[in-house]
This record gives sequence, C-alpha cells and structure tokens, in this order.
Amino acid sequence: MLAGLGVWAVLVPQGLAYGELAGLSPVAGLYTALGALLLYPLLGSSRYANVGPESSIAIVTAAYVGGLVADAPERAAGLAALLSLVTAGFLLLGALLRLGVVARLLSTPVLAGYLAGSAVVIGSGQLGKIFAVPTPAEQWWRKLGELVAALPTTNTRALLIGVATVLVVVAVIRWAPGVPGILLAVTSATALVALVGWQDEVPVIGEVDSGIPVPSLPDTAPGDVLDLLGAGASVALLIFASSMLTAGALARRDRDRVSGRREFLGLAAASVGSGLLQGFPANASDSRSFMVADARARSQGANLVAAALTAVTLLVLTPVFRYLPQAALGAVVLVASARMVDLDGLRLLWRVRRSDFVLAAVTAGGVLVVGVLPGIGVGVAVSLLEVLRRAVLPPTAVLGRVAGRTAWRTAANHDGSRMVPGLLVYRFDAPLFFANAAVLREEVIDLVDASDPPVREVVIDAEGIVDMDVTGAEALDELMDQLEERSVRLVLVSVRTTLRTTLQRLGLEDRIGAHGFPLRVRDAVVEFRRRTQTERAAREAADPESAEPADPTAGGTGRVIRDG
Repeated sequence: MLAGLGVWAVLVPQGLAYGELAGLSPVAGLYTALGALLLYPLLGSSRYANVGPESSIAIVTAAYVGGLVADAPERAAGLAALLSLVTAGFLLLGALLRLGVVARLLSTPVLAGYLAGSAVVIGSGQLGKIFAVPTPAEQWWRKLGELVAALPTTNTRALLIGVATVLVVVAVIRWAPGVPGILLAVTSATALVALVGWQDEVPVIGEVDSGIPVPSLPDTAPGDVLDLLGAGASVALLIFASSMLTAGALARRDRDRVSGRREFLGLAAASVGSGLLQGFPANASDSRSFMVADARARSQGANLVAAALTAVTLLVLTPVFRYLPQAALGAVVLVASARMVDLDGLRLLWRVRRSDFVLAAVTAGGVLVVGVLPGIGVGVAVSLLEVLRRAVLPPTAVLGRVAGRTAWRTAANHDGSRMVPGLLVYRFDAPLFFANAAVLREEVIDLVDASDPPVREVVIDAEGIVDMDVTGAEALDELMDQLEERSVRLVLVSVRTTLRTTLQRLGLEDRIGAHGFPLRVRDAVVEFRRRTQTERAAREAADPESAEPADPTAGGTGRVIRDG
C-alpha cells in the first residue's frame, strides 16, 4: 500500500504532463493509467512493471495522431484511443505468433540512441510552455527558433513557476529521493496560482471533466483503422521492446524471469483498457516500475493501489486542476526528458564497444533529423546493417600455443605464444554461409602462401562455425583443391554434428578423411607432430645424409586477420 501511494504521487503529475504531451487533454494521461493498471496485472508476468502513460509513447502518439487531425483537432481523442486498440491488436498478434524475437531489432544501443534523440525533441517542445510563448512548428529546431524570436514576450510569472518546478524536482531527486518531488513541485505551483490569483496571468490547464469515462469504443470512421495500421505496428514494437527491457532488468535483480508471451498479452490488455477509457497506448515506465521495486513491493498489488488512488483523483480532485499551470507540467516533462539521456550508458558503450556507440549516435541523429517515428526505422536499419557487417566480415585469427600451457589462443593477444613449424592453426568465428564463405578460403590461402617455413597442414578450429550452407561447403571444397595444389593437408577441429552431416551429404567428409576431424586443436597438433616425426624417420632411413636438425625456434605465421 505504501508503494502504491508513492507511485500514485508520481503518476498523477506525470500522467497529466504526458497526456498533454500526446496532444490530448491532460486528463487523458490519467485515463491511460487507470485502464492499464487495472488490466495489465491480469495477464502480465512482471511483478513490478508499472504500465501507463510514458513519454516516448506520448510523443509518438502526438506525431501520428497530429498528422491526421490537422483540420479537425476534436478528433484527436478518438484517434488516440483507436491507436491504443490497434496497438493492442498487434501485441495480441505478437503473442499468438510468438514474435518476441522481433524485439531484438531494438537493441540496447538503438534504444539508448532513440531515447537520447527523443529527449531533445520532447524537451524542445516544453520550453514554449515554460516561457509561455507559442512554438507551433513541428520540427524541434524550428521550435527553438520560434522560442528565441519570442523571448521578448516571455511571461515572467510562468517562467518563474517553470524554473522553480525544475529546481524543486531536481533537488528532491538529488538529495531526498524518497520524497515525491514531482507531486510536491506541481502541488506547490498549483497552490501558488490559486492563492495569488494568477490563473488569469499564466496559462493553466483549466476545467477538465470529472469522473471516470464509461468504457466504450472510440467514435471514429472505419477508414481510420487503415490509417493507423502502420502506427499501431511500430508503437507495439516499441512498447514491447522497451517494456521487456524494463521488466527483464527488474526480474534479474531477484533472479526471476519474465515471459515474453505473457508480456505481449499483458501489454495488449493494458492498451485495451486505455483505449476503452479514451486514453492512448500504454507502456511500462522505467522510473515508476523501479519505484515499485525499490519500495519493496512484491506483486502487482502496489499498482492496483495506485489505480484505485487514480480513480479517486478522477472522481474528487479534478477541480483542482483548473489552477495547475502549464509551465509546471512543461517543467515536469523537461526534467523527465533530460533523465531519458543515459550518459553513463553512452559512456559505457564508447568505452566497451565503439561500434555500439556509433549505432546509438546514428539512431539519435536519425530521430533528430527525420523525426521520432522514422528515427526508430533508422535505428532498426542500422542494426540490421551491423548484423550484416559482422556476418560478412567475421572475426578470424591465427592461433598459437600459449607458453607454459597446452591451450591454443589468438597469437596476437598472447605474447610469447608459439607456432609449430609447418602447421597453420586458423579460427573462424561465425556461421559459414554465402556472404562470408570467400573470406575463409581467401584468408587461408593468403596465410599459406605468405608462411615461412612452408605450411604442410592447415587446422581450422570450427567450434565457432555453428551453421553452414551449401555455398560454405563449396568454399571448403575449393579450399581443399587449392591446398592440394600446394601439397597442404586440411583438418577440421570441433566440427558440429549438423556441419558433419552437410559435409557427408556433399561427399566432403570422405575427401577430408576419417582422421581429419579431431575433437581438439591439441589433438590435431599432436597427430601432426607424430606424423611429421614418422615421415622424417622414414626419409632418414632411406637417405641418412638428408637428416637435418630440427629448429625449435622456427615459426609459422602469427598474423591475426581480425580480432578473435
């Protein structure tokens, strides 16, 4: 109950702010919260996820719906509710088809970049409310230009309220995180306007309808469903991906698990509840979900308490909203958008893997240049290109024996690693298929031709080759032809059963030979040394004068092709 009370204290001001961010009446955010909080617990698998109004979905809703109601703004509420139901339909379809894998298209770098870009778009749209100047442009950079041009007409009272709200919220988050700072700031701003009589001096929310809407289908035209199909699919993808990240992070803290199928169903139910109550698509809120967990709640009962308190708010407290200043809501959204930028996460990406940081930066740039919705597509497209790049240019390496150990590792990563003269040990860490088959063949031949002393046997560590198509098998066949021309033998190590079956069906298993498939690199090296000694002994027996002392320091090639 205490956790539910704390969540409600944050949910009400956030819901009002996100309702307005969605281009709707502020109270639509509370309708979204009530419907989602009541229905998600019935089917969802997370014990903590607080599903309701959320900033990124609010701005996506505004972008889609706003383009359809430019000439008829009174249709916005109905279309937003319809979008919620269409989104629920796609989420239900995802559950039926078990499409949880689709969420992998929105990787952590893509989501980080998307949120960073969206933060700029959202924040720029709130500055006009804080300064109480009109910024009707759609693009964020034009909004900033309009703001600068209108600075001489700034409403100083509204600016004072907005700045004070930001300072209070930030100070409470920083020094008293257990206090509901958003509720404190918004309540103080509302009380100030009511007591001083500024309701005619600063923009306020004004009168809103009291009570809870009767659940009903939105009043829209039949063609509206077709207009919202693309929007519903993209919003469903974004909701599922971001909600699964939140629910999964919370579950891992308790060594628990969440079900992708049940999350599809729970999120679909949440959007159905929101749509029937004239809200907009619901999403899991990171901040409120972690608040539930940090308050030591252990079930969705906390969110049901928050839903009950939200219902009381709609029934009793809506008259107070007429004094709620727009600048305070803009400040709440501004702070929330700033917190969407995960600087620590971006620094981690830069430090650990630069390609992931570039992926996040490109996604953020896509959001800023082409818009929030196309920006999601940019992120997914760049992710697929990155997958293709990794497939076409897989990690490969030449292996050497680590000094003092029997293990064989990437030669360039271990100083003092040693080669066996006449032996090339090569690793290929990717499925072998049509896009990268030439890489294996060409690199092995280049290494063989560049080696001194000459290579007599090539050992390919195939542990990382988890799959192989016909083109990959044909590349192995061509490699064997080229190696035979150079009197070089080919051995495959740690070959999976599925690959062995493919090789058998194509006749390559017989060509390599039954002894060409040892289990470990060490076994292949031992067999090569044994065979080399036997051949040397046979030559010396036939021609004693041809015997030469072995050079234990001779080395093969130690060049690394790509980081293994």
